[in-house]
Amino acid sequence: MQLHRSEKIKLLELVEEKNRRTLINPLKYAKRHDKQEEFYKAQQVIRALFWGNRVGKTEIGAQEVARYLLGEHEYKTIKTPVEVWSICPSFDSQKETTQPKLLRYLPEGSIASMTWIRKGILSELVLKNGSKVTFKSYEQGRAKFQGAGKRLIWFDEEPPHDIWEECFVRQEAGQRLDIVLTMTAIKGMTWVYDDIYLNTDTNLIYVSEAGWDDNPWLTEEQKDIMSRGLSPDSLKVRREGKFVRRVGLVCNWWDRSKHLKEYTNTPIDWTFYEVLDGGYSDPAAWLLLGVDNDDTVHVIDGFRTPLLTTEEIKTKRDTKIGGLHIRAGWGDTDNPRLIKELSALGMYLQPIQKIPGETKSWDETLANKLAEYGMIQKGTGEPRLYISTSLQTMNPRTGNNHNWMMQEIENLLWQERVADGIIETKPAWDDHRKFGHHFDGIRALSYFLVSYKKPNKSLETIVQVEPNLDPYSKLSSGYERL
Repeated sequence: MQLHRSEKIKLLELVEEKNRRTLINPLKYAKRHDKQEEFYKAQQVIRALFWGNRVGKTEIGAQEVARYLLGEHEYKTIKTPVEVWSICPSFDSQKETTQPKLLRYLPEGSIASMTWIRKGILSELVLKNGSKVTFKSYEQGRAKFQGAGKRLIWFDEEPPHDIWEECFVRQEAGQRLDIVLTMTAIKGMTWVYDDIYLNTDTNLIYVSEAGWDDNPWLTEEQKDIMSRGLSPDSLKVRREGKFVRRVGLVCNWWDRSKHLKEYTNTPIDWTFYEVLDGGYSDPAAWLLLGVDNDDTVHVIDGFRTPLLTTEEIKTKRDTKIGGLHIRAGWGDTDNPRLIKELSALGMYLQPIQKIPGETKSWDETLANKLAEYGMIQKGTGEPRLYISTSLQTMNPRTGNNHNWMMQEIENLLWQERVADGIIETKPAWDDHRKFGHHFDGIRALSYFLVSYKKPNKSLETIVQVEPNLDPYSKLSSGYERL
């Protein structure tokens, strides 16, 4: 049915009016699903949401902070002005998550002043009614969490235990302190599990669990896309918001009969990449990777050798590459000098962007990306990652050759580490007790997988290797900048 011009104008006017009203009073038009409504009504001093990803925990946290700041709450009496702390793992994650969500729920014209830590990252926000929210980061350490009493403290994602304790005493005579914790249990059964989740004092603590099925606005297609490549344990955490302790092998998807492959003739229509991790005393682990037309990753060749000079790394790499065109390469940012020296020799590596993304844990991001490519796919019955049988080196203890990449994959374990009283489970990348070295090869592979983006073939241009070209030009030394 086609609308007449007058009807179209009327419809546009209605949309504009709704947008105007939303800007004036965004909380009035904020939608809440049942789990969010339960949280909103809860009267306990501590309200802890152990929810999976994409369930709306940060969204409802931001709404709650906005209501306290404005003094507008259906189920609580909030006398303004109030002081609030909004805390998350880092100021970078604040910029991407809590800050924009909170600003979305503050009415247009309600803000009196803003103070900035640096460009794009707020330090403090004051409303015209005198209410103030201060943004803080776990990275600041316990000492930065001392100060006067607060009315509300919002932790987005799990805090260190010492910071939690310091914040818990931000009480002020005659004023109640409310605490909101919104998190996904990506670190497993830490102190939060024992002290909050298992705490039966329901007069003090409200605990809520929720998963994807509790969010009515998530489609089945979205759930299917998000679950691809996740291990059963990761699904428990991500989909259901459950506590799961990471144990055993990181690459528990590995199957020699499925993932090992012999490469004799490499198809010329593949796209080729390289990645380097390690340095001098730690082995330099370099990988040559080919990505086929189905976006499957093949580790075609490589080396893992200690005590190599920069020139020796470049020479070994050139021998392995032969006449192949390399579209892009990456190197670990922990050794910027090596990357610079290799660039001077004509081997141009982009620095790894160590951004944790939704997991807010870089180590878990790497492990999840390995699983995404390594797990057997439902449709094909095959993985999206293959390892060459040619990655051989001699075992000095036995004198026999073995596949060093396979050795790393089959021995990389989840390991519990205690720091500042907090138990954290992460891959033991640096556990060199078994082999006398770190797990540089599998780490290099994971770096590639998180950095790789499928190229747009219609825009791609391939050129011959020209080592004297400027490494920062659009195309140089066989690379196309991503």
